[in-house]
Amino acid sequence: MGLLAILAQFSTSFGWQSLALLFLIAVTVTLTSYAVYNLYFHPVAKFPGPWYAGISELFYSYTIISGSAHLTLKALHDKYGEVVRVAPGELSFCSATSWKDIYGQRKSGNVFTKDPRFLRTDETLRAPHLVSTLSVEEHNEAKKLLSHAFSPKNLLDQEDTILRYVNMSMAAMTEESRKGPLDLKQWYNWVTFDVLGELCFGEPFGSVEARKTSEWVATILNMVIFVSYSCAISHISLSLEKFVWILSPPSVRKAALNHITKSRAKIQARMDRGEGPRKDFCSYIFELREQMGLNEWHMTSYSNTLIIAGSETTATAMSTLTYWLCRTPRVYEKLKQEIRGRFKTSSEINSMAATFPYLTAVISEIMRLVPPMPFGTPRVVPEGGETVDGTWVPGGTFVSCHAYCSSRSAKYFKNPDSFDPERWLDPECTDNLSASNPFLLGWGACLGQNMAMMEMRILIAKSVFLFDFALADEEDRSWEKMKNYILWEKPALWVRVTAREGVC
Repeated sequence: MGLLAILAQFSTSFGWQSLALLFLIAVTVTLTSYAVYNLYFHPVAKFPGPWYAGISELFYSYTIISGSAHLTLKALHDKYGEVVRVAPGELSFCSATSWKDIYGQRKSGNVFTKDPRFLRTDETLRAPHLVSTLSVEEHNEAKKLLSHAFSPKNLLDQEDTILRYVNMSMAAMTEESRKGPLDLKQWYNWVTFDVLGELCFGEPFGSVEARKTSEWVATILNMVIFVSYSCAISHISLSLEKFVWILSPPSVRKAALNHITKSRAKIQARMDRGEGPRKDFCSYIFELREQMGLNEWHMTSYSNTLIIAGSETTATAMSTLTYWLCRTPRVYEKLKQEIRGRFKTSSEINSMAATFPYLTAVISEIMRLVPPMPFGTPRVVPEGGETVDGTWVPGGTFVSCHAYCSSRSAKYFKNPDSFDPERWLDPECTDNLSASNPFLLGWGACLGQNMAMMEMRILIAKSVFLFDFALADEEDRSWEKMKNYILWEKPALWVRVTAREGVC
């Protein structure tokens, strides 16, 4: 007798209402059993955390797309301590030690691999790239080849490109500042994306010259929000995630598709042009294609990742730094003295000349206070379990060290919410500086950190040398209340920019 026949017979004997009640009871018992198991018998049930995070993935999934994950996690760590259970099988750490334990090289040789739910991949629109590939071997192979593009020597060879676009931006800012306040968030985006376009594809996006944001650049935040939705849905069900293109908001979905489409067109145009007199980043991606058998979708993903990671994070750091300099006159005045006392003209400024202790401390401090990627990069504890921050964690558990929470921890930093570069220079400072790792650690560390530091040194030194900045609205605190979806959602940064008289 088939199932339908049984149900029909049951409904005849007892009625459809009884059948519905029986189904409701079965669902209730199943969900209750699942919740009770997760709450009391799960391998990580002993770890502290709110009960609603332990019973299902719904709480953490919502947190990922809420825009306030950094604040939610900070509140949980403040309440429960340096390790918090944020989902049935997931732990968030915020200690200095956990950085090395999760992401660094362990004496045991065990590797905490990437969480397959974090950056979902397929064979077309979301083909694997350096950041999303799950294989440690493939990751290391790709990173080894691409690292040549970001080596100090190669970047020094490319420095003239960075200087050219920064100088163009400074000249344009001088002109536009006479008309009124400037939205420096946009200006920093323009110059960093143009630099990346030139270094990656051999041609800029044209934003600095046009003095407006390109359509492609404008879609990047929504592209990252799409990734957030994918991650959130994956936490609930990997099968359900296959429908992310339907479940994500239409505007986010459209922007993601547009970004991927333009990335593919850009990489195809670069392939059609062939190699020029100077290698760009795509030259190394093409070598990777030959070595690892990549197709066009893979190369699209690699270029897409370079665009976001190589420009958006630097632009964010520059914007937040400008805001906090204007809010912290003592630091701003000292930085002015340091820079203006070293150079007679802005043409003397390059990355090497702009490498001095106080400027380095300013960069380190802004990236502590506002990490460009303010989340915990998830990893999987290897089979058999491992120790994290002195605590044994079962194998298969998802773990991360939350960048925002650890860098804002009062345990490691005195006045953690203050912008205080001196903490990086004072030999008597008792802060545990190792709790701040904006570029991550170990085999998954940011490949482009040398480029980011080079750009920031040049941009900071030239802008502080040439201009005086003041917030257009001293009452606006929106930069201290930003939302984040893996990356920060930045508001406008209206600044009164005054060109210094008699300097160039």
